[in-house]
Amino acid sequence: MKTGITIHTGYTPHRFQQDIHAGLRRFSVLVCHRRFGKTVLCVNALIDAAHRDGPPDQRLAYVAPTLTQAKRVAWDYLKRYALGIPGSKASENELRIDFENGSRISLHGADNPDSLRGLYLDGAVLDEYADFRPEAYATVIRPALSDRRGFAIFIGTPRGHNHFFDLYQAALRNPGWFAARFPASATRLLPEDELDSARSQMTDAQFRQEYECDFDVTGEDTLIPLALVLDSLDRQVGYRDAPAVMGLDVGMSLGGDPSAIVVRQGGRVVHAEEFRLDDTLVVAGRARECFHDFRPEAVYVDAVGWGAGVAHTLSGWGLPVTAVNVAESSSSSERFNRRRDELWWKAREFFASRVVCLDEAAPLVRKLAAELSSPRFAYLPSGRIKVEGKDELKRRGVSSPNLADAFVLTMAHADRFRPADDTSNLEEGQDPSRFL
Repeated sequence: MKTGITIHTGYTPHRFQQDIHAGLRRFSVLVCHRRFGKTVLCVNALIDAAHRDGPPDQRLAYVAPTLTQAKRVAWDYLKRYALGIPGSKASENELRIDFENGSRISLHGADNPDSLRGLYLDGAVLDEYADFRPEAYATVIRPALSDRRGFAIFIGTPRGHNHFFDLYQAALRNPGWFAARFPASATRLLPEDELDSARSQMTDAQFRQEYECDFDVTGEDTLIPLALVLDSLDRQVGYRDAPAVMGLDVGMSLGGDPSAIVVRQGGRVVHAEEFRLDDTLVVAGRARECFHDFRPEAVYVDAVGWGAGVAHTLSGWGLPVTAVNVAESSSSSERFNRRRDELWWKAREFFASRVVCLDEAAPLVRKLAAELSSPRFAYLPSGRIKVEGKDELKRRGVSSPNLADAFVLTMAHADRFRPADDTSNLEEGQDPSRFL
């Protein structure tokens, strides 16, 4: 379908909305603070899709948790921006807009997914997805997108560690998806006095959830809160003279988990990669190549299973290797169940110190961020801390955190934290107070 026209709806997106429009992919997950303008953004994304080149008679849906909510939130906006387009018509009874080119946008409620059953969809917005019944998407909406490879935009505000949280983490892991989070403190779209007023009338948990897009308000068993990890993206830190260290998590089973390498220089992650190589010598060879690229002063290898052979090979080649048996007892056996639990806890403290920097533009960094925030922890009857293992994560549908395990191995290095008064590694002209 060639429209041959330019559509003007009167919508002027702010810069964060512009970034979203530019970044949208077939599947996109957006976590936005209250009063961000997400409904206006989504309505105009649907109108734009209705007039782009594509198959004829586009069918697009705006879906809210209930039809009443969809009408209350989106219908007036949809009419405001769509009815200025020549030939467009609104049906109040059916809550839909029909365009002259045959495209249609309709409103639906996830509480009645059967209203979409049997239809094809070229695109759908799922607003306040945290409040959806998850089966509405899986059993009705997703199949409706298959005929013409339609798109889906999931958007909303957190509701703890529910299906929206799981979807956002999955999107972070998948390079083919678009995932973004917009807390009010980052966008500055709302005046500071308005935020102060809201903060004074809400509990801290309520404010963090609604305005700071914090999934971890109710996730008391989360080891490393996702918000804490995401806050480290592109944080300005120095570490120019800090030594590099490398972690290698070995996954050798054919068709199983990949191996992963992470190189950390002080608080800055400078390299992350995953690869599938099912031979000890070949894995060691790839690790040696990475060692020569970054020249870390130490290499930490998970020595459980196949990793022991990789560590032995690298040591034989003269690399500064330390084999770390994550299954053995912790050096603080009265506090941690195993060595792995201790290293993950040190990673938690590392992020809490706010001296970590993940380069947002680096490959796999968002997947690393999602993996770091995946495991939960618990206190055993003995009082020792236990962190979820890979098998436990897989049982609740979470992929193996191979990159995160490689990062966590670097916590075995003695020089994990930079002393608070050490500014010798700052780049020229940087303000030391920003890094303390």
